[in-house]
Amino acid sequence: MRRTACWSILSLLCFLVVQQGQAQPAACRAEDLCIGGEATAVSRNVGQLSPLTTVANTEPCPGTPVDVAAQSPDEHGLACSAAAEAIHRLAVCGITPRRPVRVQIMSEVRHPFSGAIFGLLDTKQERVLVTQEANVQTLLDGTPYAALPRRDFYRSLIIHEVVHAVMHQNLKRPASSHAAYEYPAYALQIESLAASVRDMFLQSFDQRAIKADPIFNDSILFFDPYFFAARAYLHFKSSADGCSHLAAILDGEAAFIAPPM
Repeated sequence: MRRTACWSILSLLCFLVVQQGQAQPAACRAEDLCIGGEATAVSRNVGQLSPLTTVANTEPCPGTPVDVAAQSPDEHGLACSAAAEAIHRLAVCGITPRRPVRVQIMSEVRHPFSGAIFGLLDTKQERVLVTQEANVQTLLDGTPYAALPRRDFYRSLIIHEVVHAVMHQNLKRPASSHAAYEYPAYALQIESLAASVRDMFLQSFDQRAIKADPIFNDSILFFDPYFFAARAYLHFKSSADGCSHLAAILDGEAAFIAPPM
């Protein structure tokens, strides 16, 4: 509880600082993701990259508009497979990449206002950064993800980040809130889990609460992103046309997303 509360405070500070510093919304959460032009990442193996820099071990994914920089064939294969699934799930809704997605697997990705995080979408340099699977265990401790098989979670993490990247390429206008950025990524991340693993995650929450008719807002996202994820998935799947929710977010007209704080 104390750890979660500390992360929530850091997240709120991140929100306030970045909102004052740039016109485009930037979503920053201490344990998961940062979106925005000023986000930074640090790796023990790879330094900061310019938009046109290509990491030496970057290789394209067969049949998918994704380039992956990874330290091993296993990492590369997993990232390509997860990215292809993310792109397929969005394509079902008529949303496709406008440019190749760049994914970099790093020994460590760091939040610009705190410590290590799972990953981020760096919109300024148009790249997805994800912490290596071997180094995510300490980040999982104390979260509902900790009970899940690590490989299943890790694959869903890459899906989450690639969904962010493709949605960002297709936005007709900047999203007005962080909740609007996160809804698609979380909904498709949880959908991508095997049914038994997904049920394990969903059972971590009060069932009446996550099934209540939700309005998604930044407060819930910052103070309990995992609860937000569960509700996003259930809302997306219970709709007669979940794809219409993603289209509404791209258009900036999603009635189920509350205005920003």
